[in-house]
Amino acid sequence: MGSSSLSEDYRLCLERELRRGRAGVCGDPSLRAVLWQILVEDFDLHGALQDDALALLTDGLWGRADLAPALRGLARAFELLELAAVHLYLLPWRKEFTTIKTFSGGYVHVLKGVLSEDLLLKSFQKMGYVRRDNHRLMLHWQGLCPVHSG
Repeated sequence: MGSSSLSEDYRLCLERELRRGRAGVCGDPSLRAVLWQILVEDFDLHGALQDDALALLTDGLWGRADLAPALRGLARAFELLELAAVHLYLLPWRKEFTTIKTFSGGYVHVLKGVLSEDLLLKSFQKMGYVRRDNHRLMLHWQGLCPVHSG
C-alpha cells in the first residue's frame, strides 16, 4: 500500500472515492482485505473496541436460523455505520449529517432490522451523536447540540 500507516491508507482511499464523486466506504479490495484480517485476528483491537464489534456480531446473529441472510444484513448494517462515520470524517460541516432520523430510512430498514436499539445508540454515541428525542439522534459537539429543524 505504500503509505506509512493503515489509517493513512484508509484516509487516502476515502479521499479518492470523494474525488470520484462518491463519499462512501473505501472500495479498495486489498485495503478492505487487510482491515478484515485485522478485525478478525487482532484480539488487542477487540479490547480497544471494548468488544463492540463482537457484541454487534452476536446481536445480529442471535437466534437466526439461516446465517447467510443474517450475515448479509450485518454487512449492510456495518457499511451504513461506516458510511455515517465517513461522512462525519470527510464532510463534518454538512447540515444533513447532524441529524439521524430513527423512524425511517436506513436506520429502520437496515440497522434496526439486524441490531438492537441499545447497540445502535452506543455505536452512534461513539461517533458523537446523542438522543434528541424518540425520533432523532443529533450530533453533539463540544457540549453544544446544534439545533436544526427536520
